[in-house]
Amino acid sequence: MAWRAVVPNDFGHPAEAHVHMGPGRHMVSYPLRGGDCVNIVAAEERRYWVEESWSHEDDPDNLRAAFAGFGGKVPDMLARVRRTGLWGLFRHPVARQWHGEGVALLGDAAHPTLPFMAQGANMALEDAWTLARCLDEQADQSAALEAYQLRRRDRCARIVAAANGNAWKYHLRNPLIRGVAHSGLKIAGRLAPDRMLHQFDWIYGHDVTATA
Repeated sequence: MAWRAVVPNDFGHPAEAHVHMGPGRHMVSYPLRGGDCVNIVAAEERRYWVEESWSHEDDPDNLRAAFAGFGGKVPDMLARVRRTGLWGLFRHPVARQWHGEGVALLGDAAHPTLPFMAQGANMALEDAWTLARCLDEQADQSAALEAYQLRRRDRCARIVAAANGNAWKYHLRNPLIRGVAHSGLKIAGRLAPDRMLHQFDWIYGHDVTATA
């Protein structure tokens, strides 16, 4: 499950995204509106979820309690939260079949994903471009829909798997493994920052208009 909130940036959050990790939970923060405010997305693993709403509001104190053990600027950020939304996050397999007679699935309908690669909306846009290209290229609609799925499924499945992998990395519970992993990230970030930055070029550097 995850909380989302926007708070004023009166504490000097830099113009970059920060990931704050802990056992079974993590929080991402980044500036909005030219740095005037900060968006907060905080995720916690739980075994249950019963709410039906897409826009469930929660008591900000529940968010603060869940991340009470976090240090750095996290307490200051969460102290500023006055209103927060809450929603469930779920793992689902990528659909085997994305199309039927006169029907095509795009975005989360075809490949629901955890948000830990920030690619849900992007994949939907790439799907739409590819589907339009396939329909334009092929007169036979069934063949066009099949080509659309063929071009998109492997890439989307790989992104969904990467998001699932980040969920595991962010939420390491074993103190020893977590300490080694986080130390490794710090060392790699200092010794090989380019490698850290470019490991996901296959996602963020992808140009669907050149490959669709």
